[in-house]
Amino acid sequence: MRLTRPPLSYIPLLPVLSGIVAGVLCARFLPVGPWLMAGVAVASAFVGVLLRRSVLVEILLSAALGVAAVAISVPVSLDGAPGRDTVLGGVVTDVVQLSEHQWVTVDVGDACVRACRVQFTYPSFDPVLAPGDIISFSGTYSLPRRDTDIPLEDNLSEYYYNQGVSLLCYAPVGSLEVKGMSGNLLLAMKRWRARVADALLSSALDERTAIFIAAVLTGDSSAVSDECRRKYAAAGVAHILALSGAHVAVIAATVSLLLFPLVMAGHRRARWWLTIAVLWGYALFTGMSPSVCRAVIMATAVLLSLVLDRPRSSLNALCLAAAVILVFSPMSLMQAGFQLSFAATLSIILLTPRLAPVSLHRVRGYRVWVAAAATLAATAGTFPLMALHFHSVPVYFFIANMAAVAVMPVMIAGGLVFTSFLLVAGAEPAWIVAMLDGVYSLFDAVASAVAHLPGATVDNIYIDAWLVVPMYLALAFFAAYLYQRHRSYAVLAVATLLFTFGAASATEVRHADGEAYMLRSTDATSIAFHRGDTLRVLTTSPRHNHRYDSVKWCERYRDYIATRGIRFVDIQPLDSQLMTADGTLRFGRRVMLVAHAADEGSAGSRNAMTKTDYCLVTAKWYGDPVELARRSGADTVVLSTEINSRRRKRYKMELEAAGVPVIDLGIRQLNSL
Repeated sequence: MRLTRPPLSYIPLLPVLSGIVAGVLCARFLPVGPWLMAGVAVASAFVGVLLRRSVLVEILLSAALGVAAVAISVPVSLDGAPGRDTVLGGVVTDVVQLSEHQWVTVDVGDACVRACRVQFTYPSFDPVLAPGDIISFSGTYSLPRRDTDIPLEDNLSEYYYNQGVSLLCYAPVGSLEVKGMSGNLLLAMKRWRARVADALLSSALDERTAIFIAAVLTGDSSAVSDECRRKYAAAGVAHILALSGAHVAVIAATVSLLLFPLVMAGHRRARWWLTIAVLWGYALFTGMSPSVCRAVIMATAVLLSLVLDRPRSSLNALCLAAAVILVFSPMSLMQAGFQLSFAATLSIILLTPRLAPVSLHRVRGYRVWVAAAATLAATAGTFPLMALHFHSVPVYFFIANMAAVAVMPVMIAGGLVFTSFLLVAGAEPAWIVAMLDGVYSLFDAVASAVAHLPGATVDNIYIDAWLVVPMYLALAFFAAYLYQRHRSYAVLAVATLLFTFGAASATEVRHADGEAYMLRSTDATSIAFHRGDTLRVLTTSPRHNHRYDSVKWCERYRDYIATRGIRFVDIQPLDSQLMTADGTLRFGRRVMLVAHAADEGSAGSRNAMTKTDYCLVTAKWYGDPVELARRSGADTVVLSTEINSRRRKRYKMELEAAGVPVIDLGIRQLNSL
């Protein structure tokens, strides 16, 4: 097969996948009603039928399917949050247990609000919730924010949108009641998965080994420490903590080996059918993540081709997997895990056969060669996405990944055997425990050594999303060179890479000092100023919270800090600054008066002769906002998010009625730009 002109019959699902992807992207980003777009696509398909353009018809109908899938899966849009202490009820679909609270996702079907998905925080472990619990709860509700405070801040609105979350809630202790349990099969699988993970963590295995096996077998990586994640990321093997095709391949090989007696008995097809059933059971057990579903669908397609004696195509199976996942979960297309999984698999399919030709299968060490080629192909295919999403790429990935190739089959197969003994017979064979502990200790030592090598990672890679296109174009030219062996393709690949690096350097933004931002929070008023290598934050938060606030802001604004070269975060009380600045601050090039006491008449008088651009009202201020605006002479009144929502709404209405410009930080952001 020639790479440049593969017959469409070899990949018949490619037009279908292309249409679905186009439909999902159009429905997600174009400001047009999804059902209108779907109707236009279907009508255009009828025109294609009349013109006898079968491929065009497939693409248009698939695009309509992608648009419809997005229209069905988008989160419910609520007009406003329910009143405080409104009691809602629903079924728990996911629980994340953190050090001090539970983070719970609930599908609500209640008369008080439209059926939607709610994510709430519960600061207690009494009761400990689990997927499938039917609960009722109440608390303080809010709608997900749709923008960010600072450039490059983690945009949680995208996360909430992709997860289908319509409402947020803080449920105080005692406001939650468990009323029963759902009979949903997927939720029951989630509960069982948690029990298996708990059984592994309570076993005779070393704690680190148990956590690792729980992650690679069940997909539950909640117990993996941040230090371990950083170490594996620096070594280039962070992907093994997430379930992927490698895990499914080892499990499929293990199951096939256990079912080999069926082949001896002449029931070869029964072996394949049982393997398919086990793989789908594993997909259900692990939560149907995109990477697992991709691997299981591809494995199913290959095994069915064996059962039915039909020709098989890895590329077509990959298209089938992507199309099925996007129909049932279209928002997966926006997730880094989905993109990385399919990019790595496509690269392995296309590049590995040329990097390690089958014609050399008799050469000693050929299997190691194939593993090395697959590692290089997967890394090349995921490099642009890693740079885009994680802003860092490992340098010595090859060393750690070759160790992972040798270790993962032993850890997964051995973990399966150990877990079977543990759950079925309640036994913990000492020899398996010793083997798993020893193998993992060896692998962890290799990963740790690689992660601590000088220059183990290239960090602070911040590129525009469009630069991913020429990166993959260069990779496509390189693939064409491997297949065609024409030097022109190699020249094009190098030229495209040089263009990409040049464009990245030319479009790099130089950031000047003096930026100022309002950091929105419901419990404090905080203002951030960028000066040189310091991010200075003035806040009304109590001093004993400053250390926690520093950690929180360093994590939330890490990309902003990295791109500005910030080395220090200096947190100071807002009160102390106001005492020395006559109640005013320089907010970029503008002057901001802060109303931060019950009686601000004097402050307004002091600043009456000074041009004031903003008057910031905090929760400590009480009075007539219109009179405050008149006394201060401010062009705009800014209402802090720490003010109670009802009082903030009342102030806003009074100011708007008096014709005073007002900014509610609960609705829109404010910065000096």
